[in-house]
Amino acid sequence: MELSKRTFWLRIGKSTLSEVILFLYLTMPILNVLFRILLTLVGSGSSAVWLSCILVLTLYFLRCAMAKKLLVPEFWLFYFLIALFFLITYLYHPEYEYWYTRSDYGVINYVLRPNNGIFLYLFIRLVNDPKKIIKTIKTSAWPIYLWYGYQVMQAMARGYWVDTSNRGYEIHMSYNLSLGYNVLLFVLPFLYSALEEKKLPDMIGALIGIGIILVAGSRGPFLDIGIFLAIYILLKFSRSKKKLFLAFSIIAGSILLWIAYPYLISLLVRLLEKLNLSSRMISKLASGEVLDDSNRRNIWNAAVEMIKQNPFGYGAMGSRHVIYRYIYVAHPHQFFLEVLVDFGVVFGSAIILWLAVKSVKLFSMKGQDEWKAVFLIFFARACQLLVSLTFWHSIGLWGALAVGVCMSEAKRKELKYGRQQDE
Repeated sequence: MELSKRTFWLRIGKSTLSEVILFLYLTMPILNVLFRILLTLVGSGSSAVWLSCILVLTLYFLRCAMAKKLLVPEFWLFYFLIALFFLITYLYHPEYEYWYTRSDYGVINYVLRPNNGIFLYLFIRLVNDPKKIIKTIKTSAWPIYLWYGYQVMQAMARGYWVDTSNRGYEIHMSYNLSLGYNVLLFVLPFLYSALEEKKLPDMIGALIGIGIILVAGSRGPFLDIGIFLAIYILLKFSRSKKKLFLAFSIIAGSILLWIAYPYLISLLVRLLEKLNLSSRMISKLASGEVLDDSNRRNIWNAAVEMIKQNPFGYGAMGSRHVIYRYIYVAHPHQFFLEVLVDFGVVFGSAIILWLAVKSVKLFSMKGQDEWKAVFLIFFARACQLLVSLTFWHSIGLWGALAVGVCMSEAKRKELKYGRQQDE
């Protein structure tokens, strides 16, 4: 009896520690600030991010010690292969050294360090439970909302956001490109739960996050939310026994939204003006410029020209030495183009095709509805890569890959259990 109780509490402890690790990873911007405040007292404020990473990794290895084995071993193999890819690329292209060693967007600080997107794969696989993953993200959302809300208030008091131009000098902007995407990951679980369970806390959580994006973010996150809603409706439609009624409701709702659209935009503009707030998204909608490409066409044309000149690929982060002329971060802001630039037309096309086929299979998988919800959240978040960011840093892409592995693993276990039952 004592042994049974001990085993029970050990399992609870392992599960909780995995969720704590994921929570700390998701709230690392706040953790960094806390450590910076403490370390500044001893003159080492610049080490705050590394201390946060060490804390999270220490807890991960403690979790491995509790399990008496290395957990998620495929991640470390994957991590080694990525590091090796960068090393081989550097040996062939030593001229990439500046781009690999930049303090802000270099390989270590922007790709391999544990606060970057690739490590979300490890921590999602570590939790490996759809309900707990959604719960942990939603729990993380509240301190994150407070943190970004504080940043919004600071920017409003200052009158602008600070960014970096393609020449590397400070510029002032009316919105923050990264903030909206950072908040988006926390909005989507609330939005999914609100649609499914219609509980007030979930609705409030979704509305607060959308409000922050609306006031301070760019247009891109709303594209991802639109993709999320479209796929959610398709999944509901495919499972519904009342397909005709659902189809009619969708069509009727779309018509009403189209009719009410100009009035809603006008109402939002007046409301924001009364609150002394501005929104780039609303301004673009009101002026009819929502589809303006914000200079991306020049970036994409440059990437296309690179592919034409060398269809065999330029290696890891191979676009930086050209794209820097157009934007400081120096990546193509388009997933398909970046993959083709880095891996070449043949291997890059194979990667894109594999991801597309695998995504369709995961969305079409029978059962696994809870995992599908988590996959949808990360898939929609990864759709940022259609117009922004780089896949090397994307928490959406690496999170979706981790969930895809979890889903396939869960399906294999389900089939194996079914065969055993038949026997």
